[in-house]
Amino acid sequence: MTNLKLLYLLYENLSWFFLAYGLSLILIYFTGVVLSNNAVKRNKRKSLFLQVNDIVSATDIPTVTLVAPAFNEALTIEENVKSLLSIHYPFYELILVNDGSTDNSMELLIKKFDLEPFDATFITQAIVTANVRKVYRSKNEQYKHLTVIDKKNGGRADAINAGINFANSELILCTDADCIIEQDAVLKMVRPFLEEGDKEVIACGGAIGIANDSIIQNGVLKKLKLPRDLVPTIQVVEYIRAFLIGRMGWGEVNGLMLVSGAFGMYPRTRLIQVGGFNVDTVGEDLELCIRLRVQMEKQKRPYKVVYLPETLCWTEAPSNYNILVKQRDRWARGLWETLNLHRYLFFNPKYGKMGMIFFPYWSFFEFGAPIVEFLGLICIILFGWLGFINWNNAFLLFTSVYLLGCIFSTISVFLYVKNFRHYATGKEVVELLLAAYLEPFLFHPILVYGQMKGYFKKIFRVKSGWGTMTRKGFETSDVK
Repeated sequence: MTNLKLLYLLYENLSWFFLAYGLSLILIYFTGVVLSNNAVKRNKRKSLFLQVNDIVSATDIPTVTLVAPAFNEALTIEENVKSLLSIHYPFYELILVNDGSTDNSMELLIKKFDLEPFDATFITQAIVTANVRKVYRSKNEQYKHLTVIDKKNGGRADAINAGINFANSELILCTDADCIIEQDAVLKMVRPFLEEGDKEVIACGGAIGIANDSIIQNGVLKKLKLPRDLVPTIQVVEYIRAFLIGRMGWGEVNGLMLVSGAFGMYPRTRLIQVGGFNVDTVGEDLELCIRLRVQMEKQKRPYKVVYLPETLCWTEAPSNYNILVKQRDRWARGLWETLNLHRYLFFNPKYGKMGMIFFPYWSFFEFGAPIVEFLGLICIILFGWLGFINWNNAFLLFTSVYLLGCIFSTISVFLYVKNFRHYATGKEVVELLLAAYLEPFLFHPILVYGQMKGYFKKIFRVKSGWGTMTRKGFETSDVK
């Protein structure tokens, strides 16, 4: 057999592989749409049964600590702390962890919130962290819920662990100092922990929204706007699709493996038992959720990971391709590290559905998708040059895949607009759909590049941390 025939045989086999892989993804997405639609409807019924006013008036609801790490956030730190202090919940505290910032974040905090050192030497630190320099509390009664920990830099996971150590509550809500949280967010997040059931809730996550170019007044999102630039606007569509269809669908079958590190709630005792967040990976949110699930599987205890579809937390998304690539590079490395660390789960019946279905899905599709796309591009170039590709059929296939992607994005947008109050005007819907239809050409290739960059760093052992996420800051207003 000649080399050319061998290459053609390879071309045929790879074509069948790409077809099978693509059809599998389409089937998964369609299933996700059905499951998510059912989940949104059931969540609405539950919210009618146990409303936030019932929770806020109760006397036996769990105490909550918000833990927010901050590193060089001087641009937005004051506004973000105001936001975190403006939430409506009767029993909560805010622990802001200054993780060795090199800017003037700490000075701004001390001045703005009347902080003074607090003797915390009596507190037992169950999780080992980098050295805590000082613990501050406010002299101002207005900020009585605020505690600030100033510590040596140890990374985001280490900073959250320090906050967990100093927390004195039943539940921990992990967020970021640059996030704007809805005022009733904590009331909604505790609801799954209060509902009757035979399964213990080990993690609860809420949807993350993008607030670029929106107006923030006294730490509260007052006017939500679509971003002016195309890159963050496309990410609005991406977030809606990923959170509403992806995570909502997996949550429906208790297959949720990830609760966003920017907005996730956990029982403090469970966090202590598993040793907190893993400081040796940049994908600490995914790794923690898997480790919590593994603990429950080993103990043979019924459990669930819950996702709430309401957008309860707003953040600033990367505003240009350069920052976007850094973010997705980091996410890809975190995924690589986590899957490698827990590779013992792969098709391991000992861990039930997590070992046989959920973890393999993450391995084949979440981790494998960028690799398959990159391999597909190489195949198009190679086999096209060899003359194996029927370009008319290839164009029809590309068009079909593109239209299917547009359908999924359209369903996501309309499902979101129908069930939630955001982006409800005709102009905003049109802009979201336009961004969705441009996504495969102007956004997705950059996304794959960032993911593959992260993988190559792991392959060639290039040491990289979180990287620098340059932010523009929110548009703020002090109008009463």
